[in-house]
Amino acid sequence: MTWIDFLQRRVSATWQCALIGGIISLPLTIGLYWLSGMGNELSLNMVFVGGLIAGFLAKTRVIDANGAAAGLRAGIVGAAPGLWFLVDVFEAFTVVSGPLWFRSAALVLVIGTIAVVLFGLGALVGFLGAKVGGWLAEKDFFQQHSFLSN
Repeated sequence: MTWIDFLQRRVSATWQCALIGGIISLPLTIGLYWLSGMGNELSLNMVFVGGLIAGFLAKTRVIDANGAAAGLRAGIVGAAPGLWFLVDVFEAFTVVSGPLWFRSAALVLVIGTIAVVLFGLGALVGFLGAKVGGWLAEKDFFQQHSFLSN
């Protein structure tokens, strides 16, 4: 059984569209972060593009009424490069003073908060991209109009 057969049998169609959009956005997000100088900010513009692709695919395959579920999931997948910031947070907590229990609890709370905000924003951006992708799928940009039909 090949990898594609496994995906088609085990993964729902919504997740297939979400994984396509999310995986497409991963290298684009990493590339944009790298081109920005690898500072303290991560742009989720490419997560929007991944959500747009997922929403478009979901709408054209008539899986989802508007592609929102696929875009939400694509946003979560596409926001994964933001986990790179957790390494910096963990590194910063090595110099915090205080008892061990306090440092451990603070580290867990801060990492948890950052992860929830990161994936929440990624899901929101992917959702918005999917709405636009679903709207684009409804438009008939590529349909040929005949002048002789009147």
